[in-house]
Amino acid sequence: MLRARRTIITMMVACLFVTLAWIGPQAQADELSDARARLAKLEEEASTISEEYNQVTTKLDAAKKKLAAIDKDIEEQQKQVDLLHDQVTVVALQQFQDHGASTTAVLFTSDNQDQALTRILMTELVSDASRALLQNYQLSKVQLDDLRRSQEGTVNDIKKDESRLASLKQTADQKVNEAKRVVNRLSAEQRASLYAETSSSGSPPAVPNGPKAQQIVSWAHARVGKRYCMGGTGPNCWDCSGFTMSAYSTIGVRLPHSASSQYRLGRSVPKNNLQPGDLVFFYGGPGHVGIYVGGGKIIDARNSRTGVVYTSINAGMPYTGARRLI
Repeated sequence: MLRARRTIITMMVACLFVTLAWIGPQAQADELSDARARLAKLEEEASTISEEYNQVTTKLDAAKKKLAAIDKDIEEQQKQVDLLHDQVTVVALQQFQDHGASTTAVLFTSDNQDQALTRILMTELVSDASRALLQNYQLSKVQLDDLRRSQEGTVNDIKKDESRLASLKQTADQKVNEAKRVVNRLSAEQRASLYAETSSSGSPPAVPNGPKAQQIVSWAHARVGKRYCMGGTGPNCWDCSGFTMSAYSTIGVRLPHSASSQYRLGRSVPKNNLQPGDLVFFYGGPGHVGIYVGGGKIIDARNSRTGVVYTSINAGMPYTGARRLI
């Protein structure tokens, strides 16, 4: 009886060890899979934020240029109004000299001199030339008021855009910090496995489709390992569209700082006909762009966790399409 109990206990212990041995790797695999899925979601959300950040930045830059032009126009228009005001005043005073004290009384006792000038210069005693001068003065004032309203509206637009950028930056930082926490919870072995999924070593394949494509690919490959930063356009950190924009600038092609805007350029290319130098796009919108470098590989400014990477076109991000510009 005792021997039978010992046998049962031994078998139970053996089963427990087998179960633990199986659960350990399986639990680690599940943990890594969960981390991978969460990081993929965070990176998609970060790409959407980065894309909007660039669009708002472009809008803000345009508004600031518009404001500078309006400020200059207001300065010039104010000079014109002041000059015409002086001329109108001289004509009104001339009416005093020609027709008595009643006109000057109107001018200098009125709370609104512009209204007084109008009353004086619209009398039958005033020449058509004087009336034309008054009308020119009044029109110039209206134009000045319109410019000031445009100035106020543009200033308000700039404040809204700056506030939106600050909000986007804060949200992006939260995504980055959450991604760091996800990675930090993994073991060193799991982190190494995760990194291996989004990095390749070696040089890109030879570029068969011309010197311009070669220049773009060579420039991109030389920057693998550099930092990612939202809104970045180089020379030491980029976001995705800032990276492609900088790459194409080396061959004299100017691209907008936006993945969705770049997606509207060039002509569409099927995935099975990609050539080095083609722009490849990911996520809805699209929200991310990289450079195809041949051999099924791309180089892109991926995110703040990985920076600029040389990796498979199928490494995690949902593919949207490609455009050929050269």
